[in-house]
Amino acid sequence: MLSVIKLRLLRLRDEWMIFLFMTAMALGFTAIFGASFTTYKPTVYIVDEDKSYYSQALISELNTYKDFKFKETDMKAAEKDIEEGNVSMGLLIKKGFQRDVEEGLSISLGIMKIKDDTVILTIQEIVSSITMKMAGANRIADVTAAFIQSAKPDTDFEKIKSSSYDNVMDSWKYKNPISVEATVAETGIRAGYDGLMHSMIGFTLFFSMYTMVFGIGTILYDKQHKTWERMLISPVSRTEILGGSMIVAYITGAVQMGVLILSGKYLIGIDWGNSMAGVLLVSGAFIFAVTSLGLMMTGFIKTQAQLGSIAPIVLTSTSMLGGCMWPLEIVNNKALLLLAELTPQKWAMQGIESIASSGMGFEAAILPSMVLTVMGITFFTIGAFSLNKQSI
Repeated sequence: MLSVIKLRLLRLRDEWMIFLFMTAMALGFTAIFGASFTTYKPTVYIVDEDKSYYSQALISELNTYKDFKFKETDMKAAEKDIEEGNVSMGLLIKKGFQRDVEEGLSISLGIMKIKDDTVILTIQEIVSSITMKMAGANRIADVTAAFIQSAKPDTDFEKIKSSSYDNVMDSWKYKNPISVEATVAETGIRAGYDGLMHSMIGFTLFFSMYTMVFGIGTILYDKQHKTWERMLISPVSRTEILGGSMIVAYITGAVQMGVLILSGKYLIGIDWGNSMAGVLLVSGAFIFAVTSLGLMMTGFIKTQAQLGSIAPIVLTSTSMLGGCMWPLEIVNNKALLLLAELTPQKWAMQGIESIASSGMGFEAAILPSMVLTVMGITFFTIGAFSLNKQSI
């Protein structure tokens, strides 16, 4: 086996440019996409069927929340975009909204959605808070207008009520009834979505996959140049040949991921969380799964040219499905989410991001590592069987 490992390592001298190129690409795309997703704002459609003063007041209040992008549209367009997954949710202001506010009735609004997520829950809380504030302001305006009219019967009730309502709503901006003083503990744990962190993890996984797959793909080079047949009839067993090839491809992938993790920490300022052991465990299982995936592809592909054509398609599509390019939280299509479960990238992203972004410990790495190991064993078994079958 040592002779096979030495042969594979010698081949790496001709491929060091690929290693550097993929590392540079990962860091470059991390900077670009990290900046893009940091400014991401979920879009929320608003369908106003009431077309009243109070419905417009509700929309104006919603627009003060800058973490979301609110857009008025009609029912048909909202249903279409939400069903297609282009928008997370839609808020329906039903006809009779103003009457409910004015008469103190139970206010009913509609939520158009495909699935529950944090965006929808947050919007529901915001809308509930605003409508309660509007209902309270309306009751205060009613009492104020009634009191003034009882003292001065010739006054315009509606005008006084409208003015009182506006004054009450304005006072909320400066005189909140509850004052909250918060102290934030410096735990080093990020809260919420971190676009830079997600991009660093995603592109580290994505670009390192090329190095691993093309590393094990040297078997195809051996086949083209008849080296493979000579190795098979040599005293070296098939197990040693496959084992040596796998070990070198694994080491190459591990070195590249290690370089990217260190570069992320010291060049970009990425904090990898509370458990570096957990990050390394998931990374190790991921490298094994991807190296085995490359072996399986090698078993069905005839030449390096074919590998060069097929590998980018497979790696890019599975990386998109697995959430390397964007967070899976913005994906609403159930079929795509199901397919994501079958990709190694999804489980690696889940494990590393739980530790690095969510502040979890080593326990977050256990399930993803187990799934990745099972995937790796499956891919390796299929690839080894295919290569052995071709050699008979």
